[in-house]
Amino acid sequence: MGYRFTLESANTVANLTFGKVMSCCRDIYSSFECYANFMYFLDQFQHNMYSNETGRYIKSIQRIQNILRRYEYIDMPFEKIEHDDTFLLFQEDVLNALKELSEIFERCTIKSLLLPPMMSEKKQKYDEYDFMTSRRTLKKLFELHRGESCLILQPQERPYDATIFNAFPNFDVALRQADMWPAVLFWESPDDYVFMPVDNEEELLFLYKVIKYERHPIDELRKIVEGKKKPSHYIFQLSDLHFGAKNVDVAERRLKILVKSHLSKIEIGDSVDFVITGDAVDGPKQSTEAYYSDFAEYIEDRCGKKPIRVLGNHDINSHGIAIFHGNQHIAHIVGQYPKIEIIEESKTILLLFNSNTNGNLAEGEIGIAQMSEMGNLLDNVENLGSYLLIAVLHHHLLPIPKPSYYNKKWFERIVPCDFMDMSLKLLDADLFFEWLHLRNVRIVLHGHKHVPFLTESEGITVIGCGSSTGQIVHKEKGKTYISYNVLKISEKSVTCTQFAEEVYGAGAKNIRTEIIEL
Repeated sequence: MGYRFTLESANTVANLTFGKVMSCCRDIYSSFECYANFMYFLDQFQHNMYSNETGRYIKSIQRIQNILRRYEYIDMPFEKIEHDDTFLLFQEDVLNALKELSEIFERCTIKSLLLPPMMSEKKQKYDEYDFMTSRRTLKKLFELHRGESCLILQPQERPYDATIFNAFPNFDVALRQADMWPAVLFWESPDDYVFMPVDNEEELLFLYKVIKYERHPIDELRKIVEGKKKPSHYIFQLSDLHFGAKNVDVAERRLKILVKSHLSKIEIGDSVDFVITGDAVDGPKQSTEAYYSDFAEYIEDRCGKKPIRVLGNHDINSHGIAIFHGNQHIAHIVGQYPKIEIIEESKTILLLFNSNTNGNLAEGEIGIAQMSEMGNLLDNVENLGSYLLIAVLHHHLLPIPKPSYYNKKWFERIVPCDFMDMSLKLLDADLFFEWLHLRNVRIVLHGHKHVPFLTESEGITVIGCGSSTGQIVHKEKGKTYISYNVLKISEKSVTCTQFAEEVYGAGAKNIRTEIIEL
């Protein structure tokens, strides 16, 4: 059985496939626009369904439409219904209708989601991977599974953002490997799944033939993918931990669990490096450094390597504030700068800078001495052109807008915004950016602003990490914003995924995935 869905209906299809009737109902009644979109989804259902029992399903769809139309005009505002499950529970006819619809998707033994490669703004035309979204391909797959042996879910177009599929359980497995799309995510149950890259239509058809003839197809597919897999290298970016600050203890424990959970999903044979882009501690004290050392040991115990750390303004100045250059010259806390880290697994070189060599308050500067010395270090690297160069520093290069959840601190409310921004900037950002461009640096990692950030400027991708212990003041009481970035480096691209947990213990959500073509 096959079903073609629009990107707008991806959440609906995911909820129905996994029997999440209540979630589907909440989504439908979250706004009148969502209600209208769902009714359109039902209107188009018969045109997108491939099944031997389409006629029977059409009658079910018509019955479901009639039930839902009764609630098109209701006394209660849609916005309140979204947060009022009592309303939903009393509408048993709606829930029964949605359960009937869900059973159409649930009844297949094996389920699968086709994952076409993402469409970049630079490459908007369809290419050789057109087959992943074509009706012709779905018809061929349907001929192999006309009954209920396999559900084939096919998006009608290529997405610009992979997170559109986030509602599918275990999608994070596919998301970490977005650089390997086109691919298929197969599952028999939420705990029994496999991610399978494909190169062409013939290979895709072969996988569905395996499902047709094998009694335990997931096991067989797993054997096939193991034979194709190449080791991957990940960079796990943390920033602005501020060990020693108030209320960091709870966030630290939570961050450790998030790290542990994420590492458990990285396959054997893959390698990981942790990079901390400054402000590991809240002030340069022996006690705060001890807190950081304990955390660094936790990381080393789990990935076999010590975190790679650069200095932030709080690492060398009390309260992070420098007056008349403060303590900028004590870079020996974690080693002399600049320096490089060569990672042979992914042919990557990390260029580590101390961005605290000058400036007052929370300002920073790289300085011509560091740029010159880093040039000397790079010129001594053999076959430099074969490496991906990633610059790592604390201060941000480009303006970063404040997100909607950010609540200004008391001093930010009384000090003009322009002054606050000026007091945080990198003084020689323009010159340093030119240096990066001339040295063919493709990616910059930074922290400082406590806000996740990603943009491209003149061929350089700038990636900011928020505070990995949630050191922000959230507008909603009790909420946080624990954030971290994960970069997967492959031969032709880097996949950057940004995660954040806004409610303590609720789980980190993917907030953005970007594929950087090399």
